[in-house]
Amino acid sequence: MNPTDQVQDLVDTVAELTGAPVTLEDRDLLLVASSGHDEVIDDVRRRSILRRRSDPRVQELFAGFGIARATGPLRIPGDTTSGRLARWCLPVRWRGVTYGYLWLLDPHDRVRSEHLDRVRDALDLVAAHLATRARTADRTTWAVGELLSTDAGSRARAVEELQRDGLLPPTVTVVAIAPVDGGPTGAVNGWLLPRAVLSAAVGHRAALVVPAPLGGRDVAERAAAALVSQHPGGLAVGVSGVVAAGSAHTGWQQADAALRSGGAGVREWERLGALRLHALGDPAALADVVLDERARRLLAAEPDLVLTARTYLDLAGSAQRTAEALSIHRQTLYHRLRRITAVSGFDLDDGRDRLALHLALVLGG
Repeated sequence: MNPTDQVQDLVDTVAELTGAPVTLEDRDLLLVASSGHDEVIDDVRRRSILRRRSDPRVQELFAGFGIARATGPLRIPGDTTSGRLARWCLPVRWRGVTYGYLWLLDPHDRVRSEHLDRVRDALDLVAAHLATRARTADRTTWAVGELLSTDAGSRARAVEELQRDGLLPPTVTVVAIAPVDGGPTGAVNGWLLPRAVLSAAVGHRAALVVPAPLGGRDVAERAAAALVSQHPGGLAVGVSGVVAAGSAHTGWQQADAALRSGGAGVREWERLGALRLHALGDPAALADVVLDERARRLLAAEPDLVLTARTYLDLAGSAQRTAEALSIHRQTLYHRLRRITAVSGFDLDDGRDRLALHLALVLGG
């Protein structure tokens, strides 16, 4: 049985021994596991399960009750105004260090001290699992950042250490995740991912190093689903091709290029085509290369003309599909195409002009 399944079994055991619905959160208040819930649930618990983490305001509220300092079970009263139910907080401690919290919903005050005594062994086992996982994460987080860095010496040291510990397979896929509207991505809930996946924050982005057999896109989608509730503007996700472990930094460049190739959603390096040019360097420098005066004139024109040109070129110059995509009459489309030529000077019947304009709109627009 893998460690995640063992933790789930322990959480179910605590629920059975106490008769209370249970959730387990790690020290970052990310949801690790949850028992079954019937009618005993409140909005705090419901949101925690759906979002796979506690709301920051709820974290602040519970911190005010002293959960971080507690060394034993702590009862937190309910609040009828907000609908919050009373609950027990059981700190998950290993060798004097808190690694998480078990939460028992108990609105009717049915959980007694003898119930809590029964779960001590299970609580110790949960603590051991969380401590092991946390210590591994602490040891590998810096190594992942080094593995993806531009410094060859740092990369070599990271590869050596991670492979010595059996944490880095021969080939990997790299995933980059960032909010579309900017700002930090936040911690990825590693409990929702296969344990072999390594993660770290690289700048404002989240980075995942995925053993190649697991499939980078599947892991990327699972990670994004766990983060999306924190980012209403959406997440941009890039997935590299399969690279040797020692070339993971190349995979990071590929994933970053895929991430920057569009808005929200998952994009794979293998399917980028000409958008792989994003991997060459700074986006502003690339834009300067592809934007000539003709393209700048078009970008300064009416938005409808820019959208029409992009859609027409994306659809390989098909008038019928472009008109359908834009929900306009074919004659309106032809009028716009003539305006595009008049404003910019691009000849849309010339293949070289079409290529130049398409690259300008995709890479420089």
